[in-house]
Amino acid sequence: MIQPVNNFPTWYEATTDRGGARTSLRSTVKADVCVIGGGLAGLTTALELSRRKKRVVLLEAKRLAWGASGRNGGFVSNGFAEGIGNVQRRVGLEAARALYSLSRHGSEYVRREIEAGDPTIKMGEAWIVALRHRDNGDLKSYRDMMARDYDEDLQFLATEQTREKLNSTRYFESIYNPRALHFHPLRYALMLARRAEAGGATLHENTLALSVQRQGQDWRICSAGGEVIAQHVVHCVSSLDHNIHKASGRAVVPVATYVAVTEPINQDAVRTSAAVADTRRAGNYYRLIDDGRLLWGGRITTQVSEPSRLAEQMKGDMLATYPQLGNPRIEYSWAGLMGYALHKMPLIGRDGDGQWYATAFGGHGMNTTAMAGQLLARAIADGDDEYRRFAAFAPQWAGGQLGRIGVQTSYWWMQLRDRIDEARSG
Repeated sequence: MIQPVNNFPTWYEATTDRGGARTSLRSTVKADVCVIGGGLAGLTTALELSRRKKRVVLLEAKRLAWGASGRNGGFVSNGFAEGIGNVQRRVGLEAARALYSLSRHGSEYVRREIEAGDPTIKMGEAWIVALRHRDNGDLKSYRDMMARDYDEDLQFLATEQTREKLNSTRYFESIYNPRALHFHPLRYALMLARRAEAGGATLHENTLALSVQRQGQDWRICSAGGEVIAQHVVHCVSSLDHNIHKASGRAVVPVATYVAVTEPINQDAVRTSAAVADTRRAGNYYRLIDDGRLLWGGRITTQVSEPSRLAEQMKGDMLATYPQLGNPRIEYSWAGLMGYALHKMPLIGRDGDGQWYATAFGGHGMNTTAMAGQLLARAIADGDDEYRRFAAFAPQWAGGQLGRIGVQTSYWWMQLRDRIDEARSG
C-alpha cells in the first residue's frame, strides 16, 4: 500500500470517524440472504432487503467500503461506464432507454438517501466534461441526442464559457450536467451500513468468505470463524476476489486509478464547485473539496501495483493543466481498483445455480451500485424481474492475464490517440 503523507491512507479516511470495527463472524447463523462484500453494492442490497423485512447477514473481508467504494472520485451521475450510444447499438433504443432510466433511479436514490440521512455528505452539484481538443460538432450532437432520446438536459459550453470555469488553455468546449452531484463516498457508505443495521441487518467485518456450497434448499457460506446458512447469496466483491463466484469473477478485469489531494490552496484555476473530467479516453477527473483542497484523479492502468513517487506524478498531471497552481504540497495520495467487464456494463443477475451477483461497475459505480442493490433486493424479496434487463450484458470470460495485457495495450493506444488529437488543436 501507499505510505500516506499523514497517518491515513486516503483523505476520505482522514475525514471520517469509522468507530470500532464490527465483529467478525464466530458462529453458525441463519439468514434469508447472505451478502458477500461490504462495498456500496453490497451495502445497498443489505439495506434494501432489511427494509423489506428480510434477515440479512453481510460478510466483508476487511473493513466496510475499504476498496473502490470508499476511495473513488465521488462523482454521481446518470449512465454507465460504457457510453449510452454503444449500449443503444447493442440492444436497441427502447432497451437502452430502459437501462438509462434505471441508472437515473440510482442517482436519485443516492440523492434521496443523503438528503434524508446526512445532507453534509453531499459536497457539490453538477459535472463539467471538457474537451482537450477543438470540437468538430460531436458535443452538440451528443447534447441533442441525450435530450431527444434520454430526457437528459445537458448544456453546451463554448470555449470561452468553459475557460471561465476552468482557467486552462488545455480546454476547449465542454458539456455541463446540472443534475450530477459529488459527495463523500466513504461517509455515504457508512451511513448505508448504519441504516441497514437499524433495519435488522447484521454486518461482519474482517470476515473473508471462503466457500459457498449448496446445503439442501439453502446455501452454506463458510468463513474461517463461522458460517451462514441462507436461502439466497449475493456476490458483490468486484475485482477483489475472482474465486468465490467464478461465473462473475472470471469476467472482471481489475483496473487501477490514482487519486491525490493537495494542501489547502489559494488558486484561480478551477473556478467552479462542479466536479470536472475531460473527454480523453483515459483522462483526469477532479474537484475542489473542503478547505480549498484539490482532489485530482487519473492515470488509469491495469498494472495494479502502485507506482513509486505517486504524489509527484499526480502533481505533474495537475500542473500540466493548471501551471498557475505553483507547487502545492500533496498531502494524500492513494490507488483504487475498479472492476470492468469487457463490455463495460455492470454484471447484474443470477447464475444457473441460483446465486445472485452485482459487480463490475467500471468506474461509474456511484449510481449503478445503488441501482443494482435496489434491483436485487426487489428480485429476492418481491419476485421482480427487472434485473433481467442486464441479461444482454451477461458475464463472459475476460481472458485472465492475457485479457489484462490486451486491455492495457488498448489503453496505451487510446492515450496515443488522445495526444494526436490534442496536437492537432495546437
